Parts: sequence; C-alpha cells; structure tokens
Amino acid sequence: MIVEKRLDLIMDALLREKKVSNKYLKDLLKTSDSTLRRDLDLLEDAGKIKRVHGGAILDIRADERSFYDNEKTKLREKKLIGKKAASFIKDKSLVYIDAGSTTSELIDFIEARQIRIVTNGLMHINKLVAKGLDTIILGGKLKAKTMATTGLVAMNELENFSFDLAFVGANGYDDDYFYTADINEALIKRKVIELSDKAFVLADRSKAHNFYHAKICRSDEAILIGEDE
Repeated sequence: MIVEKRLDLIMDALLREKKVSNKYLKDLLKTSDSTLRRDLDLLEDAGKIKRVHGGAILDIRADERSFYDNEKTKLREKKLIGKKAASFIKDKSLVYIDAGSTTSELIDFIEARQIRIVTNGLMHINKLVAKGLDTIILGGKLKAKTMATTGLVAMNELENFSFDLAFVGANGYDDDYFYTADINEALIKRKVIELSDKAFVLADRSKAHNFYHAKICRSDEAILIGEDE
C-alpha cells in the first residue's frame, strides 16, 4: 500500500475515533511497526496528530473539517439538536442562525411565523428560500471551507441588529468556554451573542472537552443545546 493511502486511512480512523492504538492501526494497514512509526512521524510533523503512549490522537487544534464533510457526520444528533433549538423560536422574532452543519438542521424544524433570519451561512440559502423565510445574508469575506462570511464588513453589518435569539455553532466546549477553530469566525459569533437577548450554542457531545485557541464566549454567556440537553 502506498504511503499516501496509508496516511489517509490513519486520518480517517482518527476522525472517527479521536484516539487509536498502534495495534489497531497495524491491523488496519497490514504493515510493520517500523512503517507505522514512519507514517505517524509524518503526520505528527505535519501537525495533524499527536503521538501518545501506545497510539495516536487527532490534533484537534489543527483540524477543521469542511462544511460538506461535517454535514455527513452525526446527522441523527444534529437533527435532535435542531428540533430542540427551533422550539425556542417564537412568531415575529428576529433570529440569527450561524453558519454550520448543526445550525443548518434547525431550519428544517422552524414553525414560527413572520420571523426574519439573519445569517452568515451561505449553505443555508436553499433551505431558507424553500421555507419562504424572510432572510438577510451578511456580506464580508467568504471562507470557502466553512461557507461562512466573516471580517470587517460582516462585523459592521451586525451592528444594525438587535436579535431576539441567536443560534451559533462551536468546534468544542468545556466547563469554562465555547471554542472554534478560526479567530475571525469566533469574532462574528461573539458579536452576535452580545447583540442577542438570548443566545444558544448548538453542539453534540463529541465536541465536549475539545480545545481550540479561538474562544467564542464564556460558558455562562450562552445556553448549550446538545442531543441530551
């Protein structure tokens, strides 16, 4: 098996499991100890993984999956979260919906009438149009990987709004903070939370204790909605 294929298989396993043993990888790749060590060294040098005793873990601070990869994962959990989130939306509300695959699911469950949606998520457009929802798209710099607009233009446009509710996504959270992988997206999320009467973070339990350097807000500044909340 060529090295590129082995590296892809290792990363796929880590994206699923977060941590894998050397024995598991040897069985998966059908390779020797020395070859596995070289493969893991390559991935660690590239900042993709961290070596730990007996195996490897995903370096989550270096990893950010695209929207199109994320929308295929944990779909059941995201639908549960989306349904719970949509139940908070009342008629005639001004609602912010953040870019992201989990926030996208709540759109399907919106039943409130005469609401207006503001979003920086270009992936939401088709769903919002199909439901006939009054929608404002924030301008700004497009981040192709997450299909989100960010930057100074988006920040300035947000100053025109005072939201009843905001629903934002996160890459990780712990007892103290909610986190994301990109400081520019973190700034948008933080500003939205400041401008909202009530803010929710939508995140399934796999995001728990995932640390990233970009803080969104303190854990007491927004309400977590997970599949078990």
